[in-house]
Amino acid sequence: MILYFIQWDLPDQKANLTIYANKAKNDWLPVTLAHPGVQEIRNYRNPFEVTPQVAISIEFDSLDAWRDYLESQDYVRIMRELRILGCRNFTTRLWAPSKYFPEVLKRGE
Repeated sequence: MILYFIQWDLPDQKANLTIYANKAKNDWLPVTLAHPGVQEIRNYRNPFEVTPQVAISIEFDSLDAWRDYLESQDYVRIMRELRILGCRNFTTRLWAPSKYFPEVLKRGE
């Protein structure tokens, strides 16, 4: 399992924010979820209303699946469209399982 986090700030213009919400719901998220090796996507907001305003995590089943997604035309297009709409201050993080505690720990197990 590989976790890829992307954070950014939303567009300032209300019209672009409406387009952003529509594209995310009807295009970017479904296209990303359909990519081979993607297990789930989680969307987050910053409750402090400061930068970064948005974060998403995308879980991949392998490092190769993540690499394939980053090299895909869908990823390039989505990132380009986010910038065109006025999203900014992008940061990314990539996480792999711990070498010491790779198993998932859950309460009650």
